[in-house]
Amino acid sequence: MSASTEKKKPAFVLVPGASQNPAQYGYLLHLIQLAGYAASTGILPSVGATEAVTAQDDADYVRNRLILPMLDVGNHDVIIISHSYSGLPASAAARGLGPADRAAEGKSTSVLGQIFLASILPKGGDGLSVIAGFGGHVPPHMYIDEKDNLIKCDDPTPHLFYDLEPTLAAAVTKGSLNQGLTSFSSPCPETSFHTDAFRGRIAYIHTLNDHAVPYEAQVGMVQASGVEWITREIASGHSAQLSNPEELTKIILELGKQWE
Repeated sequence: MSASTEKKKPAFVLVPGASQNPAQYGYLLHLIQLAGYAASTGILPSVGATEAVTAQDDADYVRNRLILPMLDVGNHDVIIISHSYSGLPASAAARGLGPADRAAEGKSTSVLGQIFLASILPKGGDGLSVIAGFGGHVPPHMYIDEKDNLIKCDDPTPHLFYDLEPTLAAAVTKGSLNQGLTSFSSPCPETSFHTDAFRGRIAYIHTLNDHAVPYEAQVGMVQASGVEWITREIASGHSAQLSNPEELTKIILELGKQWE
């Protein structure tokens, strides 16, 4: 078998959350690579978007630019890591890419599993938006700027970065961006975590000290999903990739090995 067609170890595809800069996940990806795995990421089209970029647009980007190139060009199986808002577009992007789906198409690579870190879990496909799922409003630390079509947060530190060393917290706060409003107000695309293709292939990592998506809300979403999850917990705030990257890496790799 030639090097160009040889099947490799799974690759981790990490999808950042709303408003998040991919650089904020750089050290986590570095640790995953040190363990011998390919790892990649990108910035969602909706981050910083004043134009009408929908949640479906985000899902299409994740599928066509992040996942399919790894599957079909890199010849890697893929394990998806999603954080916060990106649980929605990342899981929607994985529809039809599970092992059974891909095998039926004669494909040798597939999405082996999905790891959700403090993620929101709308099933989608019902015409409702992320904001509708929040009860018709954005989380209290955010506000809507309709003129610029953005969701803004004047100081994300107390909610996203409160448990970081102050210098790091200040740096990542400066690198954060506003989120395009349309991604939160447009209909949620149908996700894949509840489909038979990913039964036994979904995991949720609860962030125990989360000020943005509280632990109790995370547990409620998992229970309300109606499907069985592999669950883990980490003693961190919302941005575990920054506050506790070593422990998070151990959890991610342990979960990934179950699906290799």
